Amino acid sequence: MMNGLEFITATDGRRYYMEGFLKTIIYGYNSLIASKTTYSRKDIHNTIKIVQKSAKSHNEIEDYLCTDLVTKYIKPNLGVFGLQNIVVDTGVRETKNNVTVGHLDIKFQVPSLSENHYYAFEAKRVDKNKKKQDYYLDGGIQRFTDRVYYPETTTILAGMIGFVEIDFTTSKKARVPLEDIKDSINTLMSRHKKIKTNQILTSHSIIDVNHSFIEDFKHMYLSKHTRDDDGAELKIYHLFLDYYDILQN
Repeated sequence: MMNGLEFITATDGRRYYMEGFLKTIIYGYNSLIASKTTYSRKDIHNTIKIVQKSAKSHNEIEDYLCTDLVTKYIKPNLGVFGLQNIVVDTGVRETKNNVTVGHLDIKFQVPSLSENHYYAFEAKRVDKNKKKQDYYLDGGIQRFTDRVYYPETTTILAGMIGFVEIDFTTSKKARVPLEDIKDSINTLMSRHKKIKTNQILTSHSIIDVNHSFIEDFKHMYLSKHTRDDDGAELKIYHLFLDYYDILQN
């Protein structure tokens, strides 16, 4: 019988790890929902101001939500999927020739592999508004295709998390289905002049015999793009997390 590392080596190791990360994120999100945790938009801004000793909050809300999701719900559950040796960090510098070119929202580091092998996930807040959907493309997908992310590695798998929420005090009727937001992003993507898309966001699922809610998760998508410099095909997995009732005003 092969041990875990032998199995990974004998099969598609990259896919093995990526599926494990996706499962862990969905598992963590499900744990968040089960805990009935909610966040106050106002409280988050106040916390940022106090910590930064500033009259304005300079951190994005998605940074707060991302760090909380990783710290409380993803890291503690890595062992559920045999990933207890994986190092997960948030807000990690991405460098090229020792120069900072960006910051990764989530970095999954695989210490068992000899090369500098890691997987990056970008987090964005999205809703029905075009401005945020444009930023999901320009500040998310395009950072992978133009090598802001993965500047010195051959990794061709990446992920994005979309925190789907809306400020209901300014948009009373803005709660739209997550599927509609995906369709709108696909429309924008098909017109995008700088992102070469081979496959728009398409429904994707993962089999997990122990946790049916992972296979039943309805808002996982896969898109494929051509990287600018080397022509490699990038596969980006997208998880849209419904935060309509979790992030409150």
